[in-house]
Amino acid sequence: MRSLLITSFLYVALLGSTNGAEQVTVVVGQGATDLEHLAAQELVSQFKQLFDANVVLTDFLPDKHQNLVLVGGPQKNKAVREVVGDSWPKLSDQGFILRSFDAGDRRGVIVAGDSPAATYWAVSELGHRFGIRYLLREDIYPDQQPLKLSGFDELMEPELKTRTWRTINDFVIGPESWGVADQKKLLRQLAKMKFNSVMLSVYPWQPFVDYEFRGVKKQTGMLWYGERFPIEAGSPGRTAFAASGEFTNPDFAGKQTYEEMTAAGIKHARGIIDEAKRLGMSVGISISPLEFPREFIKAVPGLENARGLKDLTVAPGAKLRPDDPVIKELVATKLRAYVETYPKVDRIYLTLPEFPEWEQHAAASWKQLSNRIGDGAATLESLIKTARNRSLIASGDRGEHAIKGNVVTLAFLNELLADSTVLQRADGSRVDVTITSIDPALYPVLDRVILPATSTLNFIDYTARRIVENKDLLASVPANKVRSQLITTLADDNVGILSQSTTRSMNVLVDQIRELGWDGFSTRYWMLTELDPTVHYLSRAAWDPTVTARNSHDDLFVTITGEQSIADRLWLGFGEIEAATELTDKNNIGFAFPVEGMLMKHYQGQPAPEWWEKLNEHYTQAMIEFYRSHGPADPRSQAFLFYYAKRSEYVLEYLGCVTAVRAAAIAKQDGDIDGAIEQLETAIESLYNAIDTLGDVAQDPSDRGLIATLNAYAYRPLVAEYERMLDAQ
Repeated sequence: MRSLLITSFLYVALLGSTNGAEQVTVVVGQGATDLEHLAAQELVSQFKQLFDANVVLTDFLPDKHQNLVLVGGPQKNKAVREVVGDSWPKLSDQGFILRSFDAGDRRGVIVAGDSPAATYWAVSELGHRFGIRYLLREDIYPDQQPLKLSGFDELMEPELKTRTWRTINDFVIGPESWGVADQKKLLRQLAKMKFNSVMLSVYPWQPFVDYEFRGVKKQTGMLWYGERFPIEAGSPGRTAFAASGEFTNPDFAGKQTYEEMTAAGIKHARGIIDEAKRLGMSVGISISPLEFPREFIKAVPGLENARGLKDLTVAPGAKLRPDDPVIKELVATKLRAYVETYPKVDRIYLTLPEFPEWEQHAAASWKQLSNRIGDGAATLESLIKTARNRSLIASGDRGEHAIKGNVVTLAFLNELLADSTVLQRADGSRVDVTITSIDPALYPVLDRVILPATSTLNFIDYTARRIVENKDLLASVPANKVRSQLITTLADDNVGILSQSTTRSMNVLVDQIRELGWDGFSTRYWMLTELDPTVHYLSRAAWDPTVTARNSHDDLFVTITGEQSIADRLWLGFGEIEAATELTDKNNIGFAFPVEGMLMKHYQGQPAPEWWEKLNEHYTQAMIEFYRSHGPADPRSQAFLFYYAKRSEYVLEYLGCVTAVRAAAIAKQDGDIDGAIEQLETAIESLYNAIDTLGDVAQDPSDRGLIATLNAYAYRPLVAEYERMLDAQ
């Protein structure tokens, strides 16, 4: 890093060749960390674009200079010590300052935090104050402006201390399709928005860990539930791909065997971890501790097929008691494999199963837990009643299964994790533990059903709207006793491939968890698509309680489009998308779930439901507002807005296809083969246009994964049915 800093001789020479531009000296400490150097370099790059200035980076304080930027706190930067003396404020390790100073012949601004990560955030906040807006895929800069370093006196501390971004996940439309190169670009943008944690969410059948138990080796290592996504020369949306062939995560291209896939997977995950660490983020891996690839059924009698897409896993069943030493040994083997494979992770998230299969032992397990809880706090019967009668998706029979399964799993994990060696690193330190998705019925006794020093990541329901409707549950979490974070769904995989927005709902939830003293949040999403306004809101509201969905929206869009009237239109447009998101959630949450049969499940001889027409109206109005905003907007934001407009256009074409598919099924049912064929032709044309529209504006691997999904699960099956109907004439 030192080679990037100028010597005093070169510094003087540079100041002498300025051509009338403003002179700015950025001073980073001689003992600065790599991240503080990165922050300083980022600041230099920003200033060169923001101002007509000659910007130099050094590690010493000039004798006389009027435009100084001192990067880093006094612990590492003696220049800051010279300027502030003993007046450095008390900060947490996340706190930072932007503070102008006038010390005789030296004037400028201190940009510093009490940790390297906080210093990096201070630099990005300074850029924000000068008009830079950080988006998930790019930065948008204002026009050059006069240099002004006076007037800053800001001390910032986070309202929500943990701001986690979830990645990998599943499905080709999600970050499972992103190579490390694309992951790094996104992580850099998230760091600028002050996210400080990354969670790698992985599944038992994926190729990210290798282990063996009692002679049975893990042999399942696949992406996307084992699906393949060929992109043929004539496929719609073909222009989004460099070449025909097969869409895949580039880090796994050409890998065929389990060994090749697993080696690539471990390298891929380590690449994400290393980059997150470089940016000052903590890192965790989320796993389902009680699910295993199907080959392990040979090693443990009593494992049974677990419910899930394609039934790729096994889990403990009724015949396997929670106190069986063999299942305990298997789970411990799996956990240690992750710790040994990824020694740099700070945290393991242990996710309780979505569809628990181990509920038969609930009564005995509750006795174990009730010893910790104490008499009178709750009974298993009262918990079951609560779970059955609530308004969550997991209610009724599913709610009862969920609470019983939770009780058994929590009792099991408490016994397992009481052994400190299970999650112990080679150096003797222990990985932190977070329990994910504890049933809300257990929230009032949350601090007593988990081990001390364990935190929780809480999943209340699938969509932001559903959580808002049940936000009273948030208050039942003893956040003063348990470090608690909320899973915030920015876009749900059940609503799926449609455009989604949740900013208004996020405003409600963030206000609530802040007031209740929650520690923070973790995102949940698959595609980036329309997420920029919501993520911008989260990035600002996590630090400032006065930030709202609306003023955050204006902070983003007035700045990058140049007009309040355009921001007003965009507020309406995103409001229509949020209304469409909620309408789909209320009426058919799995309407566009991105799996096999996603389109042809609508090929049924029943009239189209009335809400489809309203859904079409919402997306039509959104498209109109986006196109109206695009034309008069500042050129720097036009490509950004055009993407939104084309995305809404794609959704309308897709909805037109779904409507025609339903009409074709009705005609077929009525014996009108010619009418059915005509409607299928309309559906094919609409779907082709939808996919081709996406191809015009695809920006990232998830966009291309969506095109691959639509080709595999919608276009080809639709064409196949059309050809069958022609043959039947």
